[in-house]
Amino acid sequence: MELGSRYEEKGRSAEAIEIYEQFPDKPEVQERLGHLLLQAGRVEEAAPHLQRAVSRSPTSANRFALATAYIKLKQADKALPLLNLVVAEEPDDFELLMVRGRLLRDQRKFLPAAQDFVQAIQIKPKSAEAWREFAGMLILLKDYPKALAALDRVEALGDAPPSLHYFRAIILDKARQYKRALASYEKFLGLSNDAFPDEEFKARQRIKVIKRILRR
Repeated sequence: MELGSRYEEKGRSAEAIEIYEQFPDKPEVQERLGHLLLQAGRVEEAAPHLQRAVSRSPTSANRFALATAYIKLKQADKALPLLNLVVAEEPDDFELLMVRGRLLRDQRKFLPAAQDFVQAIQIKPKSAEAWREFAGMLILLKDYPKALAALDRVEALGDAPPSLHYFRAIILDKARQYKRALASYEKFLGLSNDAFPDEEFKARQRIKVIKRILRR
């Protein structure tokens, strides 16, 4: 265990894993092995070790590691209960809230996902990442005025990818604010550089329609 720990300290995870694998009957060693295998991307191998670790020592770190493994294995139904327990113990952990929010988002549970992103924003008000995720949930919930405000906040924080202008354009288009929508569609096209072919096609079509509307 001491030698494995020293390898870990020096960033030599592969050597530590080789040592830990020699002691399947040592629970504390198997716990470390599960974490290292997960970090190494060997998720399927890590999961059984992490399951045993949680059974033996249900710490937040072990639960979060097992939840991470389940997410990577696309077993969200197993990951979410673990994340709920961890968040309950550490409600002010920004990264935990972001992970659970994204998991809920992927399960199309948009309202609870939005609530997690709001809580994350309260912890880190200047996180463009959290504001961006929150804006996405508001769009899917069709709360367009708040979504526009959230997109404005993302841009004010210096994070304005092409998709931001596309989503803003869609919202303004739905609200029949055609001049602002046109400007946002054009800005999106000016930044996208063929990276979003489907959205670029839709933007060009809407620009044609909006220009006809404005000419009337």
